Amino acid sequence: MSAENNKKKNKSTQVKESLREFINRPEAKNGDCLPSERELGEKFNVSRITIRKALTELESEGLIYRIQGKGAFICVEKIPQNLTLLTSYSEDMRERKLSPDSLILAIDSIIANDYISEKLRIKTNDPAYVLRRLRLADGEPMAIENCYMREEIGSVIAEAITNGTSLYKLFATKCGIKLNHASQTIEVATLTNWEKRLLGNDSPSSALLTKRQTFDVNGQVVEYVESKYRSDRYLFHVELFSSQLL
Repeated sequence: MSAENNKKKNKSTQVKESLREFINRPEAKNGDCLPSERELGEKFNVSRITIRKALTELESEGLIYRIQGKGAFICVEKIPQNLTLLTSYSEDMRERKLSPDSLILAIDSIIANDYISEKLRIKTNDPAYVLRRLRLADGEPMAIENCYMREEIGSVIAEAITNGTSLYKLFATKCGIKLNHASQTIEVATLTNWEKRLLGNDSPSSALLTKRQTFDVNGQVVEYVESKYRSDRYLFHVELFSSQLL
């Protein structure tokens, strides 16, 4: 990191630009911890107030994230997902030149409660299946996914699914299902300690929670999926048009 003086710039800007250079090094990795505020203050010979201002600006730019009591961490470029297309996780990753993978955490037969039965459009206490997976990109954990399916679909998937297999491909090849559209919501959620361990202890405590109902060409629900994405590695993109153009 460079702490060269530039009289035309205030101290916090000098610190911010020096830290930006440090963050953008080729060898920098997501989750790398920055030096403490005290160490940075000594490095640049400025107050901790100045350091905090620089860190706040870097955080607002999405270059770092901070965890109270632990420090500031590097946040590499986030992976965008287009919300206007129905695509699988594997398709999203390959589109971005990343290698997708998935690890099966569990696939279980369950009794659908009121909430799940409503989402799958089955009766309460009907049998169903849940597939729990850890989704990765270039070997890095990105999301935890819980996929609920009706029994006639889930039982087939349970026999065919393996680590790294595309679920959407199995829907087509094993179940003869043609997907048509999906309804999805996005909100902020908190990670449990178990989820943080799966996604990496350097992950933020908050996550992006998506809830998706996917339908086939006949309007039947194929799956209901809840996924928690690392908020420091993922963003969702949608283009909006003026109502006057519709």
